[in-house]
Order: sequence, then C-alpha cells, then structure tokens
Amino acid sequence: MRPNEVICAEFWPNGRIKSFGLIKHGKWHGPVQGFWNNGEVDYRQNFNEGITDGPYEFFFPNGRLEEIGSFDKGHNSGVTESFATDGKLRKRSVHKSGGLQGLWPIKHEAATLIDSGTSFEMVYDLDSLESMDKAWH
Repeated sequence: MRPNEVICAEFWPNGRIKSFGLIKHGKWHGPVQGFWNNGEVDYRQNFNEGITDGPYEFFFPNGRLEEIGSFDKGHNSGVTESFATDGKLRKRSVHKSGGLQGLWPIKHEAATLIDSGTSFEMVYDLDSLESMDKAWH
C-alpha cells in the first residue's frame, strides 16, 4: 500500500460488515463492496478517486440481482439492466454518449421504449410478460 491509502471497513450496529474497500486521498478508490445488514451483498462497484468508474452490480436484500451496468467517469455508460425482485428483467437502458448516434428499432409486445434524453429505456410490463410466458407453456 502507498502513502495516503488505507483499507477501510464499515460495520452495521449488529456487527456485520457494511462496506469495505480502499480509500485513497480520503475517497473510495478501486473495487468497493457493500452489504445489507442481513449479510447479503448490496453492491459491487468500482471507483476512481471517489468517482464511480467501471462495472457495477446492485442487489436486493434477498440476494437477487437488482441492476447491472457500467459507469464511465461518473456517468452511466453502455447498457444497464434492471430486474424485479423475482429476477425478471424490468428495464434495459442504452445510455447515450457523444459517440452513440441514432435510434435502433426495438419492438417488444410487453415493453415501452422511452427516450429520456440521456438514455433509451425499455420498460417492461411484468404482467404482460407473465401472461405471454403462460401462453408459450
């Protein structure tokens, strides 16, 4: 370890670990992992001197994946997928950047495409997906 770097761990009042990672110049740096107070993973995220940078994963308290994506110098980058607590895909976002141009046509019977200005999002109607799934089985 270098000067101005320290491994940091936070704990919940129940004694379980809340988060740990490297602190550099007083800011998170490198991979950081957080936990819910029940011990399940809350998030895995990368930082570059306090700014989110690189892949990340967020989890529900039951341990299921809530969201997966990537940051580029603090801004969402590329594709982000969000899930419902039962594990079904709820939303897929494609984040715009200076190099990403135009719309890609996407059609899905149980989803709505939304242009939110900084990203394109596919928001899924979980009830429609469930009834479609039943029709196929």
